[in-house]
Amino acid sequence: MTTWTSKHLVTLGFVGALGACDVADSGSTLLAGLTPPADTALPAVPLKQALMMRGKVTLVPPDGYCIDPESLNQSFALLARCDALGASTGGSGAPVGLMTVSLTRTGNQKQPPTAEEFTAAAGLAAPESAKKHASGVIFRTSGTPPADDLSSTHWRAVSTVGEFTMGAALFGPDGRRAVSAEGAEVLQEMIQRTTDKTKAG
Repeated sequence: MTTWTSKHLVTLGFVGALGACDVADSGSTLLAGLTPPADTALPAVPLKQALMMRGKVTLVPPDGYCIDPESLNQSFALLARCDALGASTGGSGAPVGLMTVSLTRTGNQKQPPTAEEFTAAAGLAAPESAKKHASGVIFRTSGTPPADDLSSTHWRAVSTVGEFTMGAALFGPDGRRAVSAEGAEVLQEMIQRTTDKTKAG
């Protein structure tokens, strides 16, 4: 079970604020007044990749996204646009969204759950627009979002990465790019990059 810290809630709120604009240069504008004074402790730097599951999986975000280092543990990570996480560059042009990634050992199960099996087990709406790929499936569903300003409709993915099963979700504001068909492409990019980097060691 993941514990949401105050940093995570701030990130969620900022993602919601970005969603009001969802344009290429919105991040730098909204961040302009948020630079901390020089004598304050700087936050942890957002990550462009991270080792998980004791180094057996290398998580690589899609373009414009970074990993929140304060959320990261061996089996869970929160990703958002790099500018939403406080990076000085990056994020421009990426859809406003909040991604979660979790990993579990595959064990004796050779194939990841189907979209129908996953949504039934998680108490989500029946899957729609399912897109199968070599290692799993990406689909749209709906359920309670992690913040009020994010849409209940969102994209999910279940994939095999090495000897692990990866579950991922991408949330975004209503009517914005992350919940459109583009959201599936963002998840696919993360899965492909993570799989390639993990295989490469």
